Amino acid sequence: MRNFFLHLLFWVIFFLMWNQVVYFYISNQINRLYFSALDVSLIIAAFYMIYLYVVPNYFRRKSVMRLMLLAFMVVILLAGLYSWIMTIFLHHRLVPIRFDFSWNYTDLQFNRFFIALLGVLAGCFVKLGMDRIQVGRKMEIMEKEKSQAELTYLKAQINPHFLFNSLNSLYTQLELNPQAAKGTLVSLAELLRYQLYDCTADSIPLTKELAYLENYFNLQKIRKDNCSASLLIKGYHENLQIAPLLLILFVENAFKYVSDYDEKENSIHIEINVTNTGINFYCVNTFDVNYPQQADDMNKGIGLNNVKKRLELIYTHKFNLNVESKNELYRVELTLNLK
Repeated sequence: MRNFFLHLLFWVIFFLMWNQVVYFYISNQINRLYFSALDVSLIIAAFYMIYLYVVPNYFRRKSVMRLMLLAFMVVILLAGLYSWIMTIFLHHRLVPIRFDFSWNYTDLQFNRFFIALLGVLAGCFVKLGMDRIQVGRKMEIMEKEKSQAELTYLKAQINPHFLFNSLNSLYTQLELNPQAAKGTLVSLAELLRYQLYDCTADSIPLTKELAYLENYFNLQKIRKDNCSASLLIKGYHENLQIAPLLLILFVENAFKYVSDYDEKENSIHIEINVTNTGINFYCVNTFDVNYPQQADDMNKGIGLNNVKKRLELIYTHKFNLNVESKNELYRVELTLNLK
C-alpha cells in the first residue's frame, strides 16, 4: 500500500510538471490537460508493462535479446494505439480545441513513438535499479548474518580454551597448596559466571573486561612460580565499550608459551593504557628458542587467528595489531579504537 501511494504521488507530480513544461505554449488549460493526460497515460502504460512484466520475466532469465524485442514491440504497439486514439480525437474534434490547430499526423506518430520509448526506458532503468538495490540489501543482510555466525562460532571456541587452561592452573595449585586452591576455585567460578552471563552481549563496559582480565592474570600467575609476571593498567574511561573476551587470548598465550628456563629469567609483562578513545595493549613474554614449534604455534595458532578474525569483523579499519617473535621475546601490540 505504501508503494502504491508513492507511485501515485510520483505520477501526479510528473503529470503536473509535464503539463507546465511540455505544453507551456497552449494557453487554454483544458487543452493542456487533455494533451498532457494522453502523453502521461502513454508513458505510464509503457512504464508498467516493462516494470511489471517484461523485465521480471525475461531479464532474470538472461534473455536479453528477447527482452529488447519485447520492449520494442511495446513501444510500437502503444505508439500505434495512442496515435490512432489521438487521430480520431483530433480529426473528429471529440475534444474542443480552443486554439488554431494544424497537425502533421506523421509527426504525431513519431511523437507517440518517442514518448512510448521514454516510458519503456524509464521502466527498464527503474526496475533494474530497484532490483540491484534489493540484491545489494540481501547481500548486506547475508554478510551480516554470516559475520554474526562467525562471531558466535569464534566466541564458542574461547570458552573450552579458557576452561582447559584454568583447570590446569587449579590442578597445579591443588597439589601445592590445597587451602589456597579454595580461593582460586571461587575466583574461577566468578570468571565462568562472567563468561556465561556478561559475555553474551555484543559489547560490554571496558572496565568489566579489564577486571576480568586482571582476575584471570592473577589466577594464571599462581602456577608460574618460576616466572616474573606483571600487569599494569593505566587510565580509566567508564563510557568505553569493547567486544567481550577479545584480549584474553594474548594473556593466555603469554602464560602458555612463556619460557621455563632454570638458569635464565622467565618473564611476562602486560601493560594496558586506556585513552579517551580506546586502548593500547602491550604484552611481552620470554620463550624458549630451543622449541621452534612453540614460536610457530604462537604466531599461527587457532586462538590468534580467531582474535584476528574477530578484530576484522568487529573493528574493521579501527585497529592495528603487531605480533613479533624475536630475540627470545614474543611481543603483541594492539591499538584499538573503541569510539
